Amino acid sequence: MKERVPRSVRRRLKLLEEEVREWKNKYLHSLAEYDNFRKRIRKESEQAIKFANEQLIFELLAVLDNFERAIDSGKNHSDFDSFYKGVEMIYRQLLDILKKEGLRPFESRGEPFDPSKHEVFSTVEKDDVPPYTVVEEIQKGYYLKDKLLRPARVVVAKEKKEVSDEGTDNRD
Repeated sequence: MKERVPRSVRRRLKLLEEEVREWKNKYLHSLAEYDNFRKRIRKESEQAIKFANEQLIFELLAVLDNFERAIDSGKNHSDFDSFYKGVEMIYRQLLDILKKEGLRPFESRGEPFDPSKHEVFSTVEKDDVPPYTVVEEIQKGYYLKDKLLRPARVVVAKEKKEVSDEGTDNRD
């Protein structure tokens, strides 16, 4: 035996089915919008990463141009002083650009050895400076903003061994 569904229930069911279709369409539309948003953000991020250094590279082109001029000048002239001054100017120009980007060299000579920013290249016996003092900088160290970019490679003083006439160590 088949039961008859009242007309009001059928109307209500029809309205609810229509509402479900609307919500489903809204959900699918939102899902598609979200997917498109994710794709757009990924593409924008890839572009930002790809061209992040564009301004820096553009500024370095002037340095490259000056190097080319210096090389051409060196081919045609034997004046070492002007060549040296030109290369020094290019060095300062490059350093200024990099400083603008947050690069900061630090001085190590005469400073106490600090393993957080120095890398020992070698040690040398010295009696005119305290032990563990940086006496020579082999390679300059740099910070990029607040982060150590490259430690300085340094020569560090160590105590001079005292040797007696017999050739034995008398530091004890």
